[in-house]
Amino acid sequence: MKKRSGNDNGPRRRKYRAKAPEEWSPLGVLVHEIDELIAEHKLDRDAVEIDISKVLNDEEYKDTAHATVEGVKIVKHTSNGDGLAILPATEAITKPRVVVVPFTYPGDEVTIRVFKSHPTHVEADLLAVTKSSDLRDDSLIKCVYFGRCSGCQFQNTSYDNQLELKRQTIVNAYKFFAKTTKIPEVSPTQSSPQQYYYRTKLTPHFNMPMANYKHNKPLESCPPLGFGAKGRPEWRQTPGGSESILDIEECVIGTPIVNVGMKNERLRLTKTFKDYRRGATILLREDTTPLDADVPAGSTDAEGQVSTLEENGYRKSCATNTRQIVHEVVNGYTFEFSAGEFFQNNNSILPAVTSYVKSHLSLVGVEEPVLVDAYCGSGLFSITCSEGVSQVIGVEVSADSVAFAKRNAEANKVANARFVVGKAEQIFEGLDVDANKTSVILDPPRKGCDEVFLSQLATFNPAKVVYISCNVHSQARDVEYFIKNTNGRYVVEEVKGFDFFPNTHHVESVAVLKRV
Repeated sequence: MKKRSGNDNGPRRRKYRAKAPEEWSPLGVLVHEIDELIAEHKLDRDAVEIDISKVLNDEEYKDTAHATVEGVKIVKHTSNGDGLAILPATEAITKPRVVVVPFTYPGDEVTIRVFKSHPTHVEADLLAVTKSSDLRDDSLIKCVYFGRCSGCQFQNTSYDNQLELKRQTIVNAYKFFAKTTKIPEVSPTQSSPQQYYYRTKLTPHFNMPMANYKHNKPLESCPPLGFGAKGRPEWRQTPGGSESILDIEECVIGTPIVNVGMKNERLRLTKTFKDYRRGATILLREDTTPLDADVPAGSTDAEGQVSTLEENGYRKSCATNTRQIVHEVVNGYTFEFSAGEFFQNNNSILPAVTSYVKSHLSLVGVEEPVLVDAYCGSGLFSITCSEGVSQVIGVEVSADSVAFAKRNAEANKVANARFVVGKAEQIFEGLDVDANKTSVILDPPRKGCDEVFLSQLATFNPAKVVYISCNVHSQARDVEYFIKNTNGRYVVEEVKGFDFFPNTHHVESVAVLKRV
């Protein structure tokens, strides 16, 4: 029997297959921001919903929908660092559309080119700024790749503006995800002592063209090595990465030694690119050691010598091996950890963060207080907050991290800390401490805490909780769940942002909860 051709009944219709985003993911948060915007303009989702089937299957309509638009007025800013505007309906596009425009601020008037449609909004490239927002100052830009690289969003606004935009991100997160929880006014965002050349870790990468990847063919020329481009999704042609790559020689937010490592590894790639059969990510991690110590392994120059710099009485080198042990100094404490493992990447702000956390963990009038660090990693907060408490108990799922935490406590002569391997979700089972004398630190990954852990924390009933998060949206969700499930036993004393990543949209949030 002859198979029927797919063309017998005309071209097969394409379907929109995107999964619904998690609410607290960047796309999920954007949906909340869009809902707020359209409500302010007395619209609803139906009024701005896009017919994706028509965009996918009608080329003429797609060309009309994905076109250049002038005179677009940016009216709102997103937590992802983009601008939002509403494109009015036209004769061809009969509904208004919400558009996301990178590198813009409320008050900008811009020319854009739409390149992608979603049910709730469209994405566009920024082509020109015809009228500048009061927030915009393009003279501040220090990177030649700003406006194309996806790494930074805020180089063209003052640092005070950046800090306020990040504070507003926290305000909105609690508005969206902690609707019933009473939150004090969010404190001003703590500034970073360094706004450039602060990142102690970078991961530049390169992609492999699809044809080379499919046929296991070597590259014919050295590929671009750098970071993802912001804008149209050209990455679909390259299986080795998640976006098209800008060839970047220097990153102005990476530390000096990390940029030396970038230069070295770019040179190495020019000699070894034919050895690769797929794209790769290169680790560049700063390593801080005493001047009188042996020079550690690290990125090497053209002569094969490990590159080093001297800074504040220490030697800086750049590790490229994920398993190499590297070192960091925070508030006089020295930490060892694997280069590929998580450790905060802006050492200039760490003294302020650890001091803030320590001061808000204190329990007034309590003798022999206890500190429990539920996601302790290699011991950053356990060790820097150990003074003034009778004991510290750190729990971490990674056995390697616990081993480093123990070594770090011993090296820093912290005798009142112990560390155990275990899931944070099971931490309070059999914990033999008085909850009335105990403060708990939470520093979970971006996804936040799960409900099992939060329920156990509620049952344990500690006197104080300090929750540190790189994703304020999952933090707000968790705070709401925890307070609801403790029947008002806790209040939020303070919420404050810390600017770990100047010139980007990212903000670290610390929430302080107290039992009443």
